[in-house]
This record gives sequence, C-alpha cells and structure tokens, in this order.
Amino acid sequence: MNRMINRLNRHCAYFPCHKGMEDCTFCYCPFYPCKDEHLGHFIITRKKEKIWSCEDCNWIHKKKVVDNIFHMIRRDNPKTRKSQNKLISKETGVIILGHGSKLKDANDSLRRLASEIKRKNGLSIVEPAFLQFSQPDLMATIKKVAAGGCRKIIIVPFFLFAGNHVNRDIPKEIRQAALMHREVGLVYAKNIGAFPKINNIVMDCIRTAAA
Repeated sequence: MNRMINRLNRHCAYFPCHKGMEDCTFCYCPFYPCKDEHLGHFIITRKKEKIWSCEDCNWIHKKKVVDNIFHMIRRDNPKTRKSQNKLISKETGVIILGHGSKLKDANDSLRRLASEIKRKNGLSIVEPAFLQFSQPDLMATIKKVAAGGCRKIIIVPFFLFAGNHVNRDIPKEIRQAALMHREVGLVYAKNIGAFPKINNIVMDCIRTAAA
C-alpha cells in the first residue's frame, strides 16, 4: 500500500496535540466518539456537559492505523473492487518488464518485485520479463502467460523515463506479439515515471540520505 510522505504538521499551533504523534492526516478523528474505554473516557465540562475525551489517545495518529484506513477506503471503492476481481482472475495476467542487466543481482531484484506484487495484492499471474541482457524476454513471457489461459495481459514497463524503449521498442514488440496471440488482449500500461507519486519516492531517498 502507498503511504503519503511527511504527514506530521509541525506548523500547527496545537502540535503535538497528543502524545506520541506520528500522523496528522486525521486531525479530527472520524470515529469520534468511539466510546472505547481503552482509548478514552467521559468527562464533565465546566458547563456540566458530559462529553467523550480522547486527550490521551493517539490511536488515529499512528502511521500504521492511517495506512490501514486508506487501504480499506481503496479496497471498498466499487471501481477498485471491480479491478481487483479482474486481477485475481486467472484470465488476467501481469508482466513487469524491466530493461535487463548483465548483473544477476539487478535482474533478481525485478524477479523479487514481481513475486512481492503478486503475493501482497493477491494476483494470480505476475511474471518478470527483460528487454535485453537477460531472460525471459517479453515475447517468451507473453507466450508463457497466454499458454496459461489468460485472455488479457497487462504489460508494465518498469522504466523511469518515456524514452525510446518505452515509446518505440516495447510497443513494436507488443504489436508483433499481438499478431501471434490474437486471442489475447495486450494492454500496455504507463511507465512508472509517469506517475506523480514518483516524487514521494525521490523525497524518501533524499530524507534517508539526509538523516
């Protein structure tokens, strides 16, 4: 699951409003009043009103809790559920296409990525492939996935920039594969650098180096 960067609002006049602050996304808890006596308690105000106090509760301000809430929101979204149902079906396969390297460790990283994406997201078929320097190549992987019964194959170019490989070489191979596998729909996804969230990854690198 993707986690937003730096969700602590240290510029807030009330920061830290709770002990052990980790996350300010939910400045006002959406579950208030939870009436969970492990997290808070009722108090009597000066106006003699009975209200629920969560002054000592930091549950909603824990990063893991906020991440889980975001995950549930995305999971329960009708469009997300529809897409997920398609992806867990054996009729849909995913190919993570990397550039390929002469270094075995670099290629193994892509293989681990494909395996992790499959495991964490409950997908049925996720295969790594390489444009050059390593095997299996894209054509061989498309053939393998199609032979497994897939009727739709999503090809994800694991490339940062939309250069010649992304705009020319890969589409050319996909067109050739489409002629050989007419029974399968080949879908070419955007490269990872095309998504704004890449900025968050770069900032993670910067913050880690600066620490």
